Amino acid sequence: MEKIRLLLGIYKKQLPIIAKLFEQIRFLDLNEDDKCYVFSLKAQQLFTAVEDLLKATAKSFENHLEDTTQYHIELLRRMATEVNGIRPAILSDPSLKVLDKLRSFRHFIRHAYDYELDVEELKFLQNRLNNNFNNVIGDFNQFNIFLDELAK
Repeated sequence: MEKIRLLLGIYKKQLPIIAKLFEQIRFLDLNEDDKCYVFSLKAQQLFTAVEDLLKATAKSFENHLEDTTQYHIELLRRMATEVNGIRPAILSDPSLKVLDKLRSFRHFIRHAYDYELDVEELKFLQNRLNNNFNNVIGDFNQFNIFLDELAK
């Protein structure tokens, strides 16, 4: 029960951060060069904030992931899977898809040191987030309700 209450506290702290980061990037004008860099930085922070929440959830329910070479995608897949008798799936299929795109983008930004940003790719990601990220927030809110019930 203590683990669940701790996780509820983490959700209470992390969900507003995730929502704030999303709001900071959703309407940025990517026709402006400097806004492209802001978008890239904030988008990678957004995925990291989501991933931190998923890691805390995995730690509370499953303890650890075994394949460290595929850790980031495996975490997403695991969180999109119901664990019968333990917890429901946290992420819906649309959420999994948009988060996987965001994960891939974060990897690119972290490791492409000499590559120029492609404005069209950034606009594509922004559009994808604008059309689908509310699913992610809704999934987290639903799971938060599950945690509340579990903590009672």
